Amino acid sequence: MSGEILINKLFAGKYLDEGENIGHEVINLFKDDDGYNNLFITPSGHVHGHNIESIIFVRNTSAGRTVEVIGRADDIYSISSEEVHRIKYGGVLIDQIFKNNTYRGEIDTFSDHVTFRARSFRLPSRRIFITIDDDFTSDEYVLRLDSNKKIIIPQGMRMYYSESGDSNAYRQLKDFILNNELWEKDNTTEKLFVDGNAQGVAPSFLEIIRKEDDENIFSNLFGYYFEYSRHSFQKFAADILDIPDMSIFFTVFRETMNRVDLWIESENDIIVIENKIKSGINGISSDDYSQLNKYHETAEKEAKKQGKRTHYFIFAPNYAKFDLAPFGMKGTYKIIKYGDIYDFFIRESATYIADRAFPDFVRALKRHKLSLAEFQFDTMRSRLLRKINQLQ
Repeated sequence: MSGEILINKLFAGKYLDEGENIGHEVINLFKDDDGYNNLFITPSGHVHGHNIESIIFVRNTSAGRTVEVIGRADDIYSISSEEVHRIKYGGVLIDQIFKNNTYRGEIDTFSDHVTFRARSFRLPSRRIFITIDDDFTSDEYVLRLDSNKKIIIPQGMRMYYSESGDSNAYRQLKDFILNNELWEKDNTTEKLFVDGNAQGVAPSFLEIIRKEDDENIFSNLFGYYFEYSRHSFQKFAADILDIPDMSIFFTVFRETMNRVDLWIESENDIIVIENKIKSGINGISSDDYSQLNKYHETAEKEAKKQGKRTHYFIFAPNYAKFDLAPFGMKGTYKIIKYGDIYDFFIRESATYIADRAFPDFVRALKRHKLSLAEFQFDTMRSRLLRKINQLQ
């Protein structure tokens, strides 16, 4: 059988959204305690009837027609079930790491944690996209695949390319893999240390208390740092909220004005901020529709009574996608991405240098400026590290 190149999509599917499940594919980007790169091929871990010579791991970016490359594995081989069950990460057996995963509410009895082992694993030296979409553009490296397929990655999360099945695409992928300028010279995947951290990076305080996705926590942090430096908030209002003449004299209310996440009031302005993290991923629900309208009505009445201007915002992670039009609020609420908030606080970081919690705050913000695929990997990495810490 002729050789095949497998493109495999990672960190996708409802399995990752169930409870605290750790996606098996998270092992693909770490070395085990013995320095091996073990691989799990999503979605099932099983590969039958294929002669794979190389695997390109990707994130989906656009309906299966454009993907971003995560890594590349070559010279792969199978290992025995006995060897799999001896694998450790951070001193913890792989069986222990995944044993509390659930499937449809029940403990998942899946035990085939490793599909292959790779003698060679390389990460991209730069951002790389593979596309069959003629309209896709990027300042990064783009491989435009001359394929007879309509999509690069189907819902099954994997696609095989061979000389006989898709010759032009196969040759392009072969040359792409052999182009050393596009790949790190050495295997730079990390080994997990015995304290459960990769490269000695300690978990943030929000990771420790498992609140890195908590909307209320972030709203409290926003309120705190807005009041920490009123001059800095003036800049924030001008640069991010497009309020160029915000007064330095303002008050921040947390869920006291009709349970608005953040109600900021000065002598001239009322600012209404609804903060969305988890709920933003799947869109705004009908309950949130009534909330947004209620906030608008309350603020408008108050502003009319006091002769003030009103401003409405939704703070949302970069990976969140929702449309306000069905809820009658398009053009009323402006969506502010966490990435823009993160960039602002980085620019103003000297202002907060004396605050010991600030580094963890911006680190938590950075997590939510990721794309959905990057966020999913970051979530899986955090869960993996947390599980290892718990079991040590």
